Amino acid sequence: MHEMSLVRSVVRIVTEEAEAAGAAKVTKVHIVLGEGRDIVVDYFESLFRFLARGTVAEGAEVVLHPTPYMARCNACGGEFHLIPVDRRTWTCPSCGAYKDYKLISGMEFYISKIEAAHSA
Repeated sequence: MHEMSLVRSVVRIVTEEAEAAGAAKVTKVHIVLGEGRDIVVDYFESLFRFLARGTVAEGAEVVLHPTPYMARCNACGGEFHLIPVDRRTWTCPSCGAYKDYKLISGMEFYISKIEAAHSA
């Protein structure tokens, strides 16, 4: 249930930023979410709705932008999609190096954009 602490942090950040900007209402919150974060999307969204009640973010749409695992080959520098549970993807398609890579994406979790309306 790590979603609760993540969502609580997102709601806090979104409301603080919106209030600092003088926004009357947050309409959308864009979140970049790495494939490896193991977050249940439906649970995340419903927790956001629940925790945002009574704040400037109440009713805001949560837009998740999934990011796949990507690796950079240490041997040739090539980048490729990695599927941790599929050993066939652990080989660089450019040079054939096996398990010689650095993970470059897939663990992201951040607010990329907050859309809001200002009072007239």
